[in-house]
Amino acid sequence: MRSTRRHRRQSTITPTFLSLQCLLLTTSRNPIPAANGFSFPSHHLPIHHHNHQTQHRHGTKGRLYLSTTSNIPSNHHDNHHHRDQENNDDAVTNDDDTFATTYHAPVMVKECIDALLDCQRGRMRRQDQHQDQQQPLVFVDGTLGGGGHSAALLARLGPHDIVLGCDVDPNALDTATTRLSRFMNHDGTEMPLFIPVECNFGDLVTVLSTTVTHPHTQEPILKGSTNDGGGQVDGILLDFGVSSHQIDEPDRGFSFMKDGPLDMRMSGNHRHKQQQQQQGLSAADICNEFDETELQRIFSKYGDEPRAKTLAKAIVKHRPLSTTGQLVEAIASVTPAYAKNKRNGQTATCARIFQSLRIVVNNEDGVLERVLSEACPTVLRPGGRLVCLSYHSMEDRATKRIMRDGTLQTKRRPSSWEDQTDMYGNYVGPPKPFRPVGKAIKATAEEVDRNPRARSAVLRIAERL
Repeated sequence: MRSTRRHRRQSTITPTFLSLQCLLLTTSRNPIPAANGFSFPSHHLPIHHHNHQTQHRHGTKGRLYLSTTSNIPSNHHDNHHHRDQENNDDAVTNDDDTFATTYHAPVMVKECIDALLDCQRGRMRRQDQHQDQQQPLVFVDGTLGGGGHSAALLARLGPHDIVLGCDVDPNALDTATTRLSRFMNHDGTEMPLFIPVECNFGDLVTVLSTTVTHPHTQEPILKGSTNDGGGQVDGILLDFGVSSHQIDEPDRGFSFMKDGPLDMRMSGNHRHKQQQQQQGLSAADICNEFDETELQRIFSKYGDEPRAKTLAKAIVKHRPLSTTGQLVEAIASVTPAYAKNKRNGQTATCARIFQSLRIVVNNEDGVLERVLSEACPTVLRPGGRLVCLSYHSMEDRATKRIMRDGTLQTKRRPSSWEDQTDMYGNYVGPPKPFRPVGKAIKATAEEVDRNPRARSAVLRIAERL
């Protein structure tokens, strides 16, 4: 009886198994061509239990997806092809690589531009297609660099709109000006207008309200005073990172991977000798003239360096230092090349020390305070967007505090906090300048693979109240 049941069970399975085997034998005679010109028999292909859309993924690293759609109705295949074409068009428009150059690869391009264009007047323009285009949208790229973010923004703006690109580095300004020259020196009736401005973003209020004029009409771009709280800018983008070109160029002294003069001044090689004398201290001056206690404070505060005292003592011991290679040798004398904890290794330690010196050389903390607490609230109009890319905990803390609290004070509440809240604990103090929009955004894994320098980037967005 038991053998009869087993025989019946096997007989019910055998036809299905035979039909599947016949199907595999049949399809193996018709190999499927791959994209690279080679052919693979279908019985050698791995079987993925996914739907049709899953088998059409493109650009997946390390995988080859072959489409077997011969059994799909033609109308469905046409619709799918049309949808893939639309996705490819969006990818060309929004891909960060489209705006990357050998000078610099911008970080989170689509996220930054979407945030800027979602300002109040930008939303009104999208809702009302017949709105008067003579009222231009005005944006400020406070850290122009290679012009990647500005190029992406100009590509999505219309006639009469204006982008002001500011940078203190003359080399970056020249590179971006050459790249965006087709958007310059015209009346703005057929395409958006780009105006380069050589200034530090901490001086936005003074520069934008006095020296920036329309290249065709010679009228001020921002008419009227911006000191009365009535800003006229719809969005400000601030990228606090160092450009790839500055890091990769040995003469600038930002990189510990290449030997060069220990400089690190953002202003670079100035065109005029008088400006060159006003550049301030270089990184070599700090390493050779500051005492051990002050060096320890700098490394601890601006680099979060756990071995700040040991490294400060090593630098004092190896004085004088004039090149980045000599500074690396001083760090290597007290730091292992490799460590179980990567944070204690030589590469990570050099990165923190060089970062600390760069911040002090360029007074980045002071400039950051001016632009966040003074320039941005003054220049932005109500409903305007503040978009900030930070790469260091100091920058991100300052950005978060100004967007959330309207001040750069520490987390400890002021003594008069009780006077600024009602009986339920709600804030009733002076009006805050910004309203945070969403949470902090990190770069995707795909972008980090393309641009490893995006790994530490943090994007924060706020709207002017």
